Amino acid sequence: MNLPDAETTYLHAVTDRLRELLGKRLTGVYPTGSVAFDGYRPGRSDLDLIAVGERLTAADATAVAAALDHAALPCPAAGLEFVLYDRAQLAELTTQDGFALNLNTGRELPALAEFGPQGRPGFWYPIDRDITAQQDRALTGPPFTTLATRLPYPLLRPVVAASVAANDGPDLSDDAVLNVCRSLHWRTRRRWISKAEAGRWAAAAVPEFGTLITAAVAGHGQGRAGRAVDAAAARAFVGYALHRLADTAD
Repeated sequence: MNLPDAETTYLHAVTDRLRELLGKRLTGVYPTGSVAFDGYRPGRSDLDLIAVGERLTAADATAVAAALDHAALPCPAAGLEFVLYDRAQLAELTTQDGFALNLNTGRELPALAEFGPQGRPGFWYPIDRDITAQQDRALTGPPFTTLATRLPYPLLRPVVAASVAANDGPDLSDDAVLNVCRSLHWRTRRRWISKAEAGRWAAAAVPEFGTLITAAVAGHGQGRAGRAVDAAAARAFVGYALHRLADTAD
């Protein structure tokens, strides 16, 4: 993985703490998001991880949340977005969230710790699981594809559409525009790529939105704050993407 030394050391420390807490019940630890794509940008990106364990209890999830909290293990990135799954539960998931723990922690992330399945669709969870399976990278453990089945396109398509629709608000960011680009690339090529790469692809593939997308790519390289985008153009782009995702002709 193409990461600075501090981030690499941190990921090994996270893995070590999970081993200490779960022992042989730790199945694996898997990068997702920008880390999985070698698209991590210092000062901008979070570190996104999925971990899988066996026979997890509520006490296990609570202990993991405490051990990985930024106060206990400082994250050198903007933040850690960490999801823990029970192996048996993970094998049965389709579009559900289904996690044992959903943890956000770090200097620039609002603290969040959710325990146990929330029973909601939660589009980012199946999308991140699909990215993790596609990229097939592990910090430890067997291939993620042996633990979770990738969803067929017709089942994942409405989930991706929901992720795009969630960006249809009054305050759209460069990150939202690039998420839409990534979803369009998946719709067209059936493959996930990094946000920046998706932006460069979309600027050429959808030239009528080229100015908007090029500005979003530039903003993505400017740190956490990013760059403001043309709200009207961004909403039109969201509408275009939703129209494409609604088309089931192919």
